Amino acid sequence: MADDFIQLPADANGKKLRTNNRGTPGHDQYVQVADGRMVSYKGRVSTFRTPGRAGTVGQRIFSLHNAAGSTVLVDLHKVTVDLAVTAAKAVTVLPPLIRLWKVTVLPTNGTALTKVPDDSAQTSSASVTALQDASADGTSAASALTATLPAGTIVTQEFAARLITAAGFEPMDRAEFLGGEGEVVTLRASEGVVVFVDYVLATQNPITDQWAVTARWDEYTVA
Repeated sequence: MADDFIQLPADANGKKLRTNNRGTPGHDQYVQVADGRMVSYKGRVSTFRTPGRAGTVGQRIFSLHNAAGSTVLVDLHKVTVDLAVTAAKAVTVLPPLIRLWKVTVLPTNGTALTKVPDDSAQTSSASVTALQDASADGTSAASALTATLPAGTIVTQEFAARLITAAGFEPMDRAEFLGGEGEVVTLRASEGVVVFVDYVLATQNPITDQWAVTARWDEYTVA
């Protein structure tokens, strides 16, 4: 159904009644919510299986960004992060922190993600970009995903798990960021989020660590 209107009264000077035009059957009246939001897209993305990057400055593994000048707003409803490891880490070595970071600068490099709409009739805005730090399952992106992380703008965080010995390990339950009642982060133009694996030792996130991220969001306009 397409947004439309019925003129009230039937002349150019009358008010308009907002409708969804069903074509031959006619118009369905609808009422806008108080802030005038009109949802244009509901969708999600999932990354490839992303290898860790041994280093000392952390790793950006996922980003979602709403471009400067965008005509849509983005409500981020949920981000999940999972981890599988095959190499043991000493119990004296801290696991990395998984941090959901709010950013204002457009992330670069990495590989674009395929957006998956809840309704195939909807199309995501070109202003909304999703990137990952892998080019295929188990293959790091040729150029690491890059993003500027403003000081202190961490939305939420959780420690990753680690394999301590082959006989026993600290299991990684999927980390779920947001997703609760009323837990929504709104991304206006020039705003985004980055999933950042924060660590300072190469042994904390070796290439044998494998990450997976999913995200779900809505896009809408305000009348």
